[in-house]
Amino acid sequence: MSQIKKLAGQTAYYGISSILGRVLNFLLLPIWTDRLDEAEYGSVSYLYTYIAIMLIIYTFGMETAFFRFSRKESAKDAFNNAGTAVLLVSTLLSGFIFFTAPNIAGLLGEGIAPQYIQYMAIILFIDAIVAIPFAKLRLEEKALKFALVKSGVITVTILLNLLFIIVFPDILAGKYLSSLEGFVESFYKPAYGVGYIFMVNLIANALYLPFLWPEFRSLKLKIHWPTFKPMFLYAFPIFLMGLGGIFNEQGYNIIMEAILGKAELGVFASAVKLSVIMMLGIQAFRYAVEPFFFNHSENREAPALFARIMHYFVVFNIFVMVAVALNMNLLSDLFLQQEEYKGALYVLPLLLLAKLFYGIYVNLSVWFKIKDKTIYGTYYALAGTVITLIGNILLIPILGFYGSTITSLLCYIVMCSLCYFKGKKEFPVPYKLKPLIIYLLLGLAIIYGEGLIEIANRWLSYGFDLLVTAIFAVFMYFREGKSLTYKTISNKS
Repeated sequence: MSQIKKLAGQTAYYGISSILGRVLNFLLLPIWTDRLDEAEYGSVSYLYTYIAIMLIIYTFGMETAFFRFSRKESAKDAFNNAGTAVLLVSTLLSGFIFFTAPNIAGLLGEGIAPQYIQYMAIILFIDAIVAIPFAKLRLEEKALKFALVKSGVITVTILLNLLFIIVFPDILAGKYLSSLEGFVESFYKPAYGVGYIFMVNLIANALYLPFLWPEFRSLKLKIHWPTFKPMFLYAFPIFLMGLGGIFNEQGYNIIMEAILGKAELGVFASAVKLSVIMMLGIQAFRYAVEPFFFNHSENREAPALFARIMHYFVVFNIFVMVAVALNMNLLSDLFLQQEEYKGALYVLPLLLLAKLFYGIYVNLSVWFKIKDKTIYGTYYALAGTVITLIGNILLIPILGFYGSTITSLLCYIVMCSLCYFKGKKEFPVPYKLKPLIIYLLLGLAIIYGEGLIEIANRWLSYGFDLLVTAIFAVFMYFREGKSLTYKTISNKS
């Protein structure tokens, strides 16, 4: 079987959980934007930013270290070291956060209750301790189990959200099932509001534990320092890189909330939510490609293989960028129920472009991971962090939403450039950039050119947008789809 074809199959499995999660979250988006005001939605986005940042600290690069040292040492020893270390750190950090929740809530400002912080502590604990078992599934190429477990928990999360955000409030309001009003009233408190979003997240995440019990049962709680020390030294730059990376991705939430407030953050977050469509394939691809890169790192034909992978990755995501940007009016009418939430849609094309460059960076970063020079990833992430911090602080007060979007795009362009030029010296990969640049420019020309055409009738406008999208899809297929021939490459060098 072709290695590219095999990678595509693995990516599809990982994509099941990612796509299902995003799709179902989009189904929740119209509910949240209908039932929550901008400030409440902003509070949710604000707190989940801290959850994302803290999760990097909890796992401190051990997932990637596990992949790397499963080849150098035995996979069992690497699993025990990584799993034990993450469990220890997670217990200490979550215990501290849980018992100091009132103080932390006070620091985070209005709209953040201590109970939210306690939920966050337990959510972080569970998300962290399942990271290494999930990594073990990826290493063993058990993509189907990975997808089923992730999808099952996501489905439960969505169903519980529907109950607590829609069904129970409507029953109490007498809209239907009035016979259950007394029962619901006994445990459901409307004043708790967005707190139920965090509570539901916790309940659903707890299901990971029984689902992954076979992996947990195989974990022996021990740290063997002679084998753990090189893992930690390898992981530490990854940790710093991850910390910088998550700040580059979500740090705008913290800065925008401080400058514009939670209401404006809620509006911008709705546009970002639509741009996350681009992240579907990128996230699924990242899950599949990390172990894939390591497994083929010693293959003499690896550079050519990696170049082909990035080429088709970029081609596919340019199409996704064009499709989402052209149809953003249709998407916003479907998923953003209040007009106030559509106030940031004009930055969506640039947000998508920023996500595309992030995906390119994921591909380019292969060289420093397989060369054990992860410190360079730290340098690039920190360079991006400086841009994210300074750019948002300086540009948001002047350009508003555009300021944050331009900062994100600049951040990933700089990171890609630094990684590409250093990688050419350390691990030359024959990337063919010229056709990709042409496709990208063509895609942007279509997006902004089509935006100049105004059609008064809403349905005709939707139809025209979809027609242009279909024409672009056909063009890309005849340019690239028919040339996608698979080349079998041996795992041996």
